[in-house]
Amino acid sequence: MNAAPLSASKKCPHCGQWSAHQQQPDDRCEHCHELLDPQGPAKQAEMEQAWKWELPPAMLIPIHPTDPWWLRGPKYLVRGGQLLFAATVSFVIWLVTALAG
Repeated sequence: MNAAPLSASKKCPHCGQWSAHQQQPDDRCEHCHELLDPQGPAKQAEMEQAWKWELPPAMLIPIHPTDPWWLRGPKYLVRGGQLLFAATVSFVIWLVTALAG
């Protein structure tokens, strides 16, 4: 026996008719073909921007491809030290929280 998928409906803010709603920002009314959620595309773009996160440049020393070889070597050593420090701090935090229960 196949179970029917859950369905949702939403009242169109433009014409007042009920339409199937798939919880997508670009869902349109079955009657007037207007967006069921006028702010939907803007909300989706805002959420996508919120999830895009990059490591701030201050966290790791920048190594540029244009740097000379004698400068890139020490920068790699410093970056390795930064990563080792971050890993050590993360391990200590994990250990303290694990022991605390």
